[in-house]
Amino acid sequence: MKLLSPVLLLALLLAGACAPLDTVNPAQQPAAAPTVTPFPTAPAAARTTYVVQRGTVQELLEFRGRWLPRDQIQLSFELAGTVRQVAIQRDDTVNVGTLLADLQIDDLENQLAQQQLQLQTAQQNLASGGDNDENSVTSAQFALANARLQLQGSRATLPWTTVQDALQRYEQAQRDVENAQRSYDDLVSRPDTPATQVDNAYEALLKARENVTTTQRAYQQSAAQYYSQTIQLQQQENQVLQNELNLQEALIGGGNPELVQAVQQAQLAVDQTQERIRQSSLFSPLDGVVLEVIIRPGDRVEAFNTVLTLAIPEPREAIANLAFNDIQRLSVGQVGICRLANQPDSAVQCIVRKLPLSNRDADQTVRVAAVFTGLASGQLVEIEMPLQVRDNVLWLPPAAVNEFQNRTFVVLQTADGERVRDVEIGLRTDDRIEITAGLNEGDIVIQQ
Repeated sequence: MKLLSPVLLLALLLAGACAPLDTVNPAQQPAAAPTVTPFPTAPAAARTTYVVQRGTVQELLEFRGRWLPRDQIQLSFELAGTVRQVAIQRDDTVNVGTLLADLQIDDLENQLAQQQLQLQTAQQNLASGGDNDENSVTSAQFALANARLQLQGSRATLPWTTVQDALQRYEQAQRDVENAQRSYDDLVSRPDTPATQVDNAYEALLKARENVTTTQRAYQQSAAQYYSQTIQLQQQENQVLQNELNLQEALIGGGNPELVQAVQQAQLAVDQTQERIRQSSLFSPLDGVVLEVIIRPGDRVEAFNTVLTLAIPEPREAIANLAFNDIQRLSVGQVGICRLANQPDSAVQCIVRKLPLSNRDADQTVRVAAVFTGLASGQLVEIEMPLQVRDNVLWLPPAAVNEFQNRTFVVLQTADGERVRDVEIGLRTDDRIEITAGLNEGDIVIQQ
């Protein structure tokens, strides 16, 4: 669709402005007409014509993606630091546990050595802290035995049978209400039932309902008592554990809690440093290939920033980065056509497999599943996804449709000459415009 050319509009205006005006005095005799010499003019240029056709008009979203492994994992260090070594490069094959890269950890290694010495010293102090205090050990043993006896007694007296009996009575009361309700409804439904029988049935129903309330309250009280005793039972179990720890400390530490605490603190420091050393190294979590490496020895890296990408070689799919506005026009499961760049004969059907969850998703990639035979990783794939499709409709190319002053029209070729015809249009694409009214199939339209 296009506007009228400026030249055509200017010609229309000049034709009206240059029309001859009758300024001759009627009383005067006209002079003899001069001899006219014909002036040759160039033939009019041939204009393009189009035939209104019936077919398909579809709006396509066209984009490109790379043929890459579907299952990828991005790795990052959990600590900030300087890269000491990168043990792999792109396209390398790796196995689970393979060292990929690590950071400079000389300070951590020295710190770990010092902490291990401090742990050994604390352990030696604990071992040589003097003879075990027999009184404290004996007291701890008696305390543990008493705690165990109390726990066993509480378990034996736990009123689980009371709760079960109360629950059964409550459930029976509910069934009695249902039976009484059915009996009452049955008597009321029969007109010949004596009034005394109806009254007796209604009283039985009321008593059954009262019994439900009573048994429900009894069940709730039993359950609350049972729950309270289970809390006490848990407290007694905790007391047994505490007495076991007290006995262990009395046996290994001569009853000196300060020596035990020193060993525990030294061990905690060693564990924390070893964890930081582990976080400074990257190991492969899978059997696969290295897809991307974006660090080199000596680089400064921040914690949790991606530095490596691994992948399982198969299966593969087309992965494309799109603007979020285009992503919103797609949907998972949408079917389109994929082909290799500059190879139209390679076209296969493909489907949108995954989209970002939102515009805040860090991964703004569209993943399209397809089947290509023997296609190497990294090749460029052209993707066409239909957004709107109109089948079996009339259409013209955009050059055949004109728009001027809110009017959409074409120049129609008829047996009586050229005629301007208003039209209504639907879906517009780069190469076709849907004609919804004003033309018929086979009409000839002249480009202006």
